[in-house]
Amino acid sequence: MRLLSLLFIAFVLLTNSLLAGEKPRDGERIKLEFWHAMGAAQGRSVNDITELFNKSQTKWQVRAIYQGQYNTLSQKLIASCYAGRQPALSQMYPSWAYRFHRYGYLIPIDEFLKSDPDFKKNDIPDFYPTMLAENTLKRPGKDAPELVSLPFNKSVYMLCVNQTRMEAAGWKEPPKTWAELRKLAEELTVVPADGGPPTTFGFASRPLIEDLTVEAFAANKQLMDEDTGIVNLDSPDVIGAMEFIHSLVTKQDGKQLGYVEPGYLNGAFGAEKIAMYVCSTASFSFNDSAVGNKFIWRAYRMPSRDENTPGKTLMQGTSVGIFAGLDEEEKQGAWEYLKFLTSTEMTAKWSQETGYMPVRRSARNSPVLLERIKKDPSFANAIAILEDASFEPRFGWWESARNLLNREVEAVMFGRKTPKEAMSFAAKQVRDMQKSAE
Repeated sequence: MRLLSLLFIAFVLLTNSLLAGEKPRDGERIKLEFWHAMGAAQGRSVNDITELFNKSQTKWQVRAIYQGQYNTLSQKLIASCYAGRQPALSQMYPSWAYRFHRYGYLIPIDEFLKSDPDFKKNDIPDFYPTMLAENTLKRPGKDAPELVSLPFNKSVYMLCVNQTRMEAAGWKEPPKTWAELRKLAEELTVVPADGGPPTTFGFASRPLIEDLTVEAFAANKQLMDEDTGIVNLDSPDVIGAMEFIHSLVTKQDGKQLGYVEPGYLNGAFGAEKIAMYVCSTASFSFNDSAVGNKFIWRAYRMPSRDENTPGKTLMQGTSVGIFAGLDEEEKQGAWEYLKFLTSTEMTAKWSQETGYMPVRRSARNSPVLLERIKKDPSFANAIAILEDASFEPRFGWWESARNLLNREVEAVMFGRKTPKEAMSFAAKQVRDMQKSAE
């Protein structure tokens, strides 16, 4: 059924392209498509940036096309490659880029840098190193990895805290370790005099891979080591990370400090049903809306496992790649648009309007972000940890592994499996995926 769906999408894409896709005549602008998954305010920002590019020159006309949510965008991109009618550029997760790059569907950014030495010398060093590292992939048969795409909408995970309640409890600084996080969660849990369920829980978690990965990173451990191929899911560090989250949201010693919520937690946070939760920087604006003027909230770096562990920060989000099959003028137009999209001015504008992180260091000094950094401590804290961020494995099959891990984390959080059972099972399944891919 999945194959039939993809073939149908490919047929539709090919038919539409044949009906409307002739290249422009002499004297007209060269038309290019940029596919993305940014809706609502984020989509308006993409459209605005695209229009600014179109007004900045007269040779190319880029059309930013919303293709639905990420899963839909992924399916449409795969189908477009089957049909040979892929767009000029598109958003893509690193695991998608890995697959497209492996089979020759992308033009690596390194190819453009060969004829654009000024950008290579003056601009590439301005991007955050970890973001460039995430976009650098090795293709089978190649001796060295290549810069394949450029970062676009990136977010980092942090601890969102009801600052007003934290300070009222006597805490001048946020928790720095798991032990401190547990202690603060206990102090912020409000139990009524009659001993009923808490009216405010100290913590809440979603049953998703992100919360597990965040705590594994806090223990300085990747779920899978990309360089060595070693799967760490059943290691003591990862099992310990799963046990820690589980302990925060289940009753321990007669106390329950938190609970599990499958949906978004902004509403519960704003309603003071919870005092802390793991959040993405992309959710900051939703926190602002939910909290209003009821209290002050802040976002901080996630606590490390202990004082001796240099924990990492989880970074997620997509990049933008340029597809093969373009003629020389189209290739140049796609490259000029991607440079514009990721320029200091545009990444600062994008960050200010959407809450995503800027992809260049120089954006921190742009007037629009300087003002926000000054007024928004949470945003300033997020910018400060970008240098120490890291990312998930980028294998083409990792999306399937993520789906499996989501199910196993959910099984733990809702009491169907122990952390050791879930992580041992997941480790075996992921190793089988790894062997099949090889």
